[in-house]
Amino acid sequence: MDQKSNAVILARVSSKAQEDEGYSLDSQLKLLQNYCQSKGLHVVWTFKIAETASKEQSRKIFHEMLGYISKPRHKIYHLAVEKTDRFTRNFRDSVAIDDWLEKDIDRRLHAVKENILLHKEAKSDVKFMWNIHVSVAKKYADNLREESMKGWAEKLAQGWMPAPAPPGYKTVVVSGKRVHAPDETTRYCIERAFRLYLEPSHSIATVTHELKLMGIKTHKGREYHKSQVQHILSNPYYIGINRFDGKEYQGAQEPIISRELFEKVQQKMHKGRPTVMKKHNPPLKNLITCKQCGGVVTWQFQKGYYYGSCQRDNDVCRKRPYLRQDKVEAVVMDSLRKLVCPSAKIIEWVAQHMRERHASDVADRERQRVAFQTQIERLKRMDDTLYDDKLAGDISAERYKQKHQQLLIQISELEVGLSKIEAIAGQQLGQQLVLLELSQKVADLYKRKSPEQKRLIIMSLFRRLVLDGDDVIVEYTSFARAIADSVRKTNVKLGLGGIA
Repeated sequence: MDQKSNAVILARVSSKAQEDEGYSLDSQLKLLQNYCQSKGLHVVWTFKIAETASKEQSRKIFHEMLGYISKPRHKIYHLAVEKTDRFTRNFRDSVAIDDWLEKDIDRRLHAVKENILLHKEAKSDVKFMWNIHVSVAKKYADNLREESMKGWAEKLAQGWMPAPAPPGYKTVVVSGKRVHAPDETTRYCIERAFRLYLEPSHSIATVTHELKLMGIKTHKGREYHKSQVQHILSNPYYIGINRFDGKEYQGAQEPIISRELFEKVQQKMHKGRPTVMKKHNPPLKNLITCKQCGGVVTWQFQKGYYYGSCQRDNDVCRKRPYLRQDKVEAVVMDSLRKLVCPSAKIIEWVAQHMRERHASDVADRERQRVAFQTQIERLKRMDDTLYDDKLAGDISAERYKQKHQQLLIQISELEVGLSKIEAIAGQQLGQQLVLLELSQKVADLYKRKSPEQKRLIIMSLFRRLVLDGDDVIVEYTSFARAIADSVRKTNVKLGLGGIA
């Protein structure tokens, strides 16, 4: 067989609408195969770009095809396409195919439906028609993008992102529009990822591993890799800001993390804080911030002790002596002791009060759940009645469709609210009881714990540690502050002969 009859077919469908209109891959392939057979061409390989292919996948297949026909060992002399816009819609690709044709006088491009046979010595009229078809195809692509941009701009103006929902959200239909709402099955996993990253012993790599353990995957069912997790942790979408095409827009979606948490994550990520100590592992690493310059205190090991300082970017910081870890830990220990209540009865009373308050909250949530469920059932009965009216001819099909759609939207909105209520469990109570118990033992436990465990204790009970002048100031979390206040009041009472 003459190798100069070797041909490659490229078939492409750009949209579902085109496939419905008769431009399916099967119809294109049948046309091109029959054409090649009638011209005595031997089809060596077929490249197909389906309407489901993404832009990246389409470009990858196109370049694979271009690389295949360009390799001398494959000896490809003919490329057959249905028409120009099935092959390319930009000048860059047309230049690439022109280069391929110019390298060998026997190479041919066949645009079957347009009756174009393009080659190195083709007449100027043929090349002129080819260039016109390429320009028309590019105009169509540019116009399509322009119209899409109008739709995207309108959606962004309404506060919605014209893109797939990021992990932690799902796409729902509200009032006939596809929008994003928190996904109750994954939102807490994403929030946990943000909180984990702030812990001194965690990094992008460890958070990626944790998301893998939690079963969080991409839309295509693949596990997230490090760069994707870094993008998640940098995405302001989670605090209600839509970042699109390099600009930021106010979003209408419900935030699933606080702005404070997001900003802390960005601060850690972009200030280059060390997350892995290669040689030493000081317990207080990444935990103390300088009030004067805002820098994080870093530590170095000298003569059997850890010494810490900020970056010393100004004269005040440079004149300040180095911190010694054991002295800072003495301040931490003193703050932990202030959480220990001398009366076990008081602690049990606080725990019981927390349980009672939680029980009251549970009762309120149950009343809300019943109210939502009642409304959902009422709307479903209305929908059934509406259907009966349609069958009886009391309302028109068009009127039924309109009212039915309105009821479905209301039911969907109520079901979203119901899922939020049912997702609220006793996690907060459990965490608070654990912290309450921990606070009463932590002063003794702290001394025996590893550096990682010490950091977790500090982060659980202290909001932050601040280097102010030569002193380190400890600020409790709101929960720990409440315990400390209760302990202080109890001490006062005991000093006056109160509860023993």
